[in-house]
Amino acid sequence: MSTDWCTIESDPGVFTELVELMGVKGVQFEEVYSLDRDSMRELGEVHGLIFLFKWQQNLAQSDDRPTASGYEDHLFFAKQVITNACATQAILSVLLNSVQVELGEELSGFKSFTKEFDAELKGLSISNSELVRTAHNSFASPSPFVSDDEKRAATKDDDLYHFIAYVPVAGKLYELDGLQKGPVLLGELPAGADWLEAVQPAIQARIERYSGAEIRFNLMAIVASKTEALRAQLAALPAGDMAAAELQRQLDLEEQKRARWKAENVRRKHNYVPFIINLLREFAAKQQLLPLLEAAKDKQKQRTAAAGARK
Repeated sequence: MSTDWCTIESDPGVFTELVELMGVKGVQFEEVYSLDRDSMRELGEVHGLIFLFKWQQNLAQSDDRPTASGYEDHLFFAKQVITNACATQAILSVLLNSVQVELGEELSGFKSFTKEFDAELKGLSISNSELVRTAHNSFASPSPFVSDDEKRAATKDDDLYHFIAYVPVAGKLYELDGLQKGPVLLGELPAGADWLEAVQPAIQARIERYSGAEIRFNLMAIVASKTEALRAQLAALPAGDMAAAELQRQLDLEEQKRARWKAENVRRKHNYVPFIINLLREFAAKQQLLPLLEAAKDKQKQRTAAAGARK
């Protein structure tokens, strides 16, 4: 059995199916396009945020914020010991710290089993979890061809991206980054405080560290399932209530989105190589392959010439 972990796409449909494969129920992922209060409130119940950014060694080394201590009794924090698994680890950092999320039997057992482990051992436990690894690697590219670029180790010239989590736990707001020595305590959360409002300065500060040189960021929220919430609201309405039509319209849109996610994930996992090979064989048998290749070369030459002329 391979112990390698594949890279997975940062996509709400991918992440939603990923956690469902681990047995988690009642949550989904939504992309966050704005940090303003109204946009955040539209998300509904938010269990945590997952932030993707371009990792740069100089910025990581200059991060001198102290890490928290004395968190072990109420916070799950794991060191990242697996290549390519930072997305799944950031997701687990939210799920395993939320008392509202229904984890399922296996993930609940994992949380209980690792409760007394230190951060390093928690990270190793994630790497050795058959449940987590199988769910993560279900999104591996099915292509049998592996390029030299994919085989080699990353260098300083490569673009490296990293996921971290933001989550409220026991009246405190934390940033959880498996590459750090420990969790970063962003502040206390007074009773009734909106943690989404409190977290905005931390996310904005991280973005501003790039001084406008980098625009590739992605923020995703782990929220309560919208389909389940809408179905519950519909079921609670009295017969003939005028609000039912609007709720049903919203539910239809959510179900359409879920169906679209499912179709996209099927395409992600499908192996198109046999189809392509057979298609090329058919072209070759009909003596159409070489003419098509030459036509493609001519078209590329024309594009190159046109680009050069515009310069």
